[in-house]
Amino acid sequence: MKSAPLDPEVFYVQKLYYFFFLITLSFMTGVICGWRFGWKAGVLAFLVGLVLSYLAMLFKKSFALPDRKIVAKRMAKEISQAASPLVIARFASQLYYYLKEKDRAIALLEQFLPSCDPLVCATLAEIYLREGKSRKALSVLHDNPYALANPLLLATQAHILRQNGKTAEAVKLYERSLRLAKGAGFPHNGAHRLTQALLTISYTASIHHALADCFLELKDTTAAEKHYRAGNRLLVDISLWRSSKPRLSRLSAKSFTKSS
Repeated sequence: MKSAPLDPEVFYVQKLYYFFFLITLSFMTGVICGWRFGWKAGVLAFLVGLVLSYLAMLFKKSFALPDRKIVAKRMAKEISQAASPLVIARFASQLYYYLKEKDRAIALLEQFLPSCDPLVCATLAEIYLREGKSRKALSVLHDNPYALANPLLLATQAHILRQNGKTAEAVKLYERSLRLAKGAGFPHNGAHRLTQALLTISYTASIHHALADCFLELKDTTAAEKHYRAGNRLLVDISLWRSSKPRLSRLSAKSFTKSS
């Protein structure tokens, strides 16, 4: 089964939960070994499991797609209970990423676009961008009244500007996005509090890395390295660390930005 083409920020959170699951198994193994062979054996078993769990997370490259029928039933149930912009944005994402129904996803988001919900707007813009319609994506974002006041909308605009070669303008939006995210955070997507917190960290790291890439393009290596380090400090997975030095950048299996 093919893996889901999710954003790297979401993929990172999936890797963290995978790591947490493996740590739990390691802890249980340690407890059993400690009970059976003594506390030293238990601690050793847990530490070995911890190291192996971390390595497994580093080398994890994809996750299996959920069953299409299960996804459809779950999202249909959520919509029947409350067709809020938040639920619509999530359902459209499921349609696009999992069920491969691009036209339905776009039509659904366009229907709720007048609500001016930042998550609906950002989701639609992201889909347009993935479909190669950067101008349309930028137009959708500019028409939103929160375009310059929401960190997610700002970051999405910056991705598009950078893709269109307007790096200096993208830097300003990325920096503004980071400032706003520190205060208000990113829009809530209906996920559990822990997942939302992890996504916030993940998106913040992504913006730092995107900013660093922009500064590299502008030949400002010092600023680039500063933001690479800032992004790296937020990531437990060192395979996603970035650097302005080519040798160190190869530690990253894949660029941790949407714009790359």
